[in-house]
Amino acid sequence: MQPGLSEEGLRAAEVSDIRILAILLPIFLVIGLGYALRRARFLDAAVSEGFSRLVFYVAAPALLLQGTARGGPAWGVSAPLLLVVAAATVLLTLGAYAALARMAPARRGVWVQGAFRSNTVFLGLPLVMYAYGAEALGFAGILIALLVVLDNLLAVLVLTLPHEERSARDPRLWMGTLARTLLNPLILATVSGTLVARAGLAFPVALDRALDLVGRTAAPLGLLCVGAGLDFGRLRDEVPATAAAAAVKLIAYPAAGYAALRLLGFEGPDLRATTLVLACPTAVISYVMAREMRGDGPLASAIVIGTTAVSLVTLAGWLLALGGSP
Repeated sequence: MQPGLSEEGLRAAEVSDIRILAILLPIFLVIGLGYALRRARFLDAAVSEGFSRLVFYVAAPALLLQGTARGGPAWGVSAPLLLVVAAATVLLTLGAYAALARMAPARRGVWVQGAFRSNTVFLGLPLVMYAYGAEALGFAGILIALLVVLDNLLAVLVLTLPHEERSARDPRLWMGTLARTLLNPLILATVSGTLVARAGLAFPVALDRALDLVGRTAAPLGLLCVGAGLDFGRLRDEVPATAAAAAVKLIAYPAAGYAALRLLGFEGPDLRATTLVLACPTAVISYVMAREMRGDGPLASAIVIGTTAVSLVTLAGWLLALGGSP
């Protein structure tokens, strides 16, 4: 027996460890299956892209629509927490951008985006569900909607500024980005579900069951897509930059968000769910945006792959620190 731990304490620790494995292992086993299926040429790029679009445009919105409609969060409680998350994200992103003034323009914005943009849809949603249950989806949907808006706007800023400040001041760029962001299916589903909940309405049984069937496919298909996108060969030339981005994305960023929220008196399952979402690895969409906006594509890809691989360990650490139950 370890010094200082009672037999009851050891049993509690063992239960906690078992619960953490029960949360994380299914997620990463499915990611591993996606990787194996791609390596076996069973899941090619075209199929993976089709699954990804299905999750983003259909399955995940169905999941969020049903989750927020069933248990829409109390805005009076959620709004202050969301404001703190937004402020911390903006300050940390702009601070990192300013600190990397000497980095090459094609790499500067890519690194900053990779260090703060969370994979909320493909990994965040199943993680919150397994850790805190389907009842946490109401708040998670609102948080994800906030991060979708914020991450898109910040990504455009940090990817555009290094190349040409004039472009970043072009109102057409911002209006187009804002329009695409507000029409994002995840945001539309979250807003619609929240309105249904606020109105005290309920979906007809047939529609509710249909949403449930479709929403249940979001987690497995999304995780298969994450695994299919892993190509560890891309990490070879970007280990130092990827390691630095992973340290910020997986440890420093969620720690800063957690500390700020605790200092302001927030606690409970919403605090834990928020920290887990912030601790998720870098979103796959960051690679697409980097490639389309003159960023360093190989660096963006390496950060996505590196943070996804390392997050098995860091998420286990966060779950242990936060506690495995609501």
